Amino acid sequence: MQTKVNAFEKTDYTWLGIALIVALLMLPAVGRAAADDSPTVDWGRDLYMSYCVSCHGWTGKGDGPAGLALKSPPTDLTQLSARNGGVFPDAQVKRYIQGEQPIQAHGSRKMPVWGKVFRRESTGSEARMQYRALARFIESIQADE
Repeated sequence: MQTKVNAFEKTDYTWLGIALIVALLMLPAVGRAAADDSPTVDWGRDLYMSYCVSCHGWTGKGDGPAGLALKSPPTDLTQLSARNGGVFPDAQVKRYIQGEQPIQAHGSRKMPVWGKVFRRESTGSEARMQYRALARFIESIQADE
């Protein structure tokens, strides 16, 4: 006995298949959004708003009000991964924040060395957590390629 499948049932399966494919394609975006809402990223956002926004701007593009007064514009922090082959340069960002790696484009050190401030205001382990949180936030604002 042969079962006949009508056109309506085929259409239902087609839409179900399309919906499944769309859902699977959206998974990476959902995972990223969840990571962006982590407590570490939230803490990093707070640190960024306290220490970085005046030069690097609300969106991290280097368009903060104090940045306009600098000889060299602040770095567009949303392009760090793009300029590093699509990989976020985590260790390098932490070294910049800590003041361990000079920023050549600035000539003499214009960016405040927040690592010294964090170490002065906190224990060594808390300062390391602040570097990590700030780096996680900067990673979360990377432009999609």
